[in-house]
Amino acid sequence: MFNPKFYVLLLFLGVNLFNPVKGQEGDAAAEMAKKLQDPLAHITAVMTDNELMFKSGNDQTSYSFQLQPIKAWSIDKWGVNFIARAIVPILGMAPESQKANVSEPLPPSTNYTWGLGDILTQFFFSPKTDKTYKWGVGPVLSWNTHSESSLAGAGWGAGITAVFVGGKNNFSAAIIVTQLWDYNSSFSTLAINPMLFYNLPSMPGNSIAYIAPITYDFKSTNGNELTLPLGLTYSKVFDVGGGNGLELMLGPYYNAVKPEGAAEWRIKWAVNWLLP
Repeated sequence: MFNPKFYVLLLFLGVNLFNPVKGQEGDAAAEMAKKLQDPLAHITAVMTDNELMFKSGNDQTSYSFQLQPIKAWSIDKWGVNFIARAIVPILGMAPESQKANVSEPLPPSTNYTWGLGDILTQFFFSPKTDKTYKWGVGPVLSWNTHSESSLAGAGWGAGITAVFVGGKNNFSAAIIVTQLWDYNSSFSTLAINPMLFYNLPSMPGNSIAYIAPITYDFKSTNGNELTLPLGLTYSKVFDVGGGNGLELMLGPYYNAVKPEGAAEWRIKWAVNWLLP
C-alpha cells in the first residue's frame, strides 16, 4: 500500500546527504543552477522529467520517463536567441490509468502498457536582452511516434508555446504556456507550466522549487478536463569540471484535482546534465 510519508522521509534523507559547497566551486554550481532554471538560457543540456505515479488506474503505480535535449543558438542578424527543446516520453501505464496527456482513462485491462509516446518539439525565439525579465514565443510540434495506440497524445499536431522568465535576489521564476491541437480536431490541450525557484543562499547550487504542469483538456468530459498538482522538489547542482554540471532533483506532488484514472500522488525526479 502506498504510504506518502515513507517517500517524504526518503526525500528528507536524500536532501540531507547533500553537503553545502562553498568557494569557487559553490559559485560555479550556483551559476549553473540559474541557467538550468531559465528555459531561455543560452545553454546546451540534456534534461529529464520523470515520475512514479502512485494509486493510478486500479490502485497501481504507473511510470513516465522523459528525455529532454535542449540547444540554444544566437541569431545576431535578427537580434534573437533560438532555443529548441525535444520531449521524448517513455511510458509504463497501469490498467485503467490516465495517459500522459489529459484525456479519458485507458480501457480495462490486466496488463501494463509500455512504450514510446508522441514526441514533442518546442521552439522559442527570444529577443536578446540583458534585463532580468525576458520572453520567448514559437511553435510546438507533435510527432506521431507512439508505439501503442493507448499511449497516443496528439499524434500529428501543432500549436503555439510562449515563455516568460524573471526573478529577484534568490528567487527565479518562469512560466511556459502551450496550446496543442492535432490535425484531426480531436485533441486540444492547454498546458501551463509554472516554475518557481528559491535558491538557498547558504547552500550554493541548492534550491527548492514548484515545477509541475497544470493541464486542461478541452476535449475531455465528465470532470476529466483538469489536472492540478501541488508539491515541491529539492535539487542540487554539482560542478563536475570543464564547464559541465550535474543536477539531481527529487520531490513529491499531490494531484489536488485530477481526471479519472490519474494518480493521486507522484514522485518527480530528474537527472540533468549541463554541457559546456
